[in-house]
Amino acid sequence: MTEENKNLEDKANDAVEKAKETINETSETTSEKAKDLHESASEALDAAKEKAGELADDAKELFGKAKDKATEFLNEDAKEIYSNAKEKASEFTEEAEEKLDKFTDSAKEKAAEFAEDAKETYEEAKVKAKEFANEASEKISEFADEAEEKLEDLAEDAKETYNEAKEKTKGFFSKLFGKK
Repeated sequence: MTEENKNLEDKANDAVEKAKETINETSETTSEKAKDLHESASEALDAAKEKAGELADDAKELFGKAKDKATEFLNEDAKEIYSNAKEKASEFTEEAEEKLDKFTDSAKEKAAEFAEDAKETYEEAKVKAKEFANEASEKISEFADEAEEKLEDLAEDAKETYNEAKEKTKGFFSKLFGKK
């Protein structure tokens, strides 16, 4: 009977050891996925910032061309238009950074909660991982949609500004040279 007890004890120890390994592997996998998700979100924000910078640079170039072609009267209007476009780009960047910070904080909180739960039971960890992935996917999708909308608005504003400056320049030169 002692041999049988020893075998049972060995099997129990093996089961405990395997459960610990499974929990550790699950925790590591979850942490890695959370890190990957955070990196993806950071890359998305960097890409959005880069696009916003490119759009702002394009807008600056358009404003510069309009400024070179206009007189003092148009120069004042162009400064106001440029200031408005620059302000909108700044607001967009600030909003994007705030949303990413909130998302990052939320992801960190969820990852910490998930890691703690994973130590308690493996099944609970699987459920939490699926929920976390769905929430993260939704948040990234929302962030991407908002960033896309803001970039489209910024591009549209820049185009309108360019057209407005172009029309004012045409009108001014027509008045200046007497053409109608």
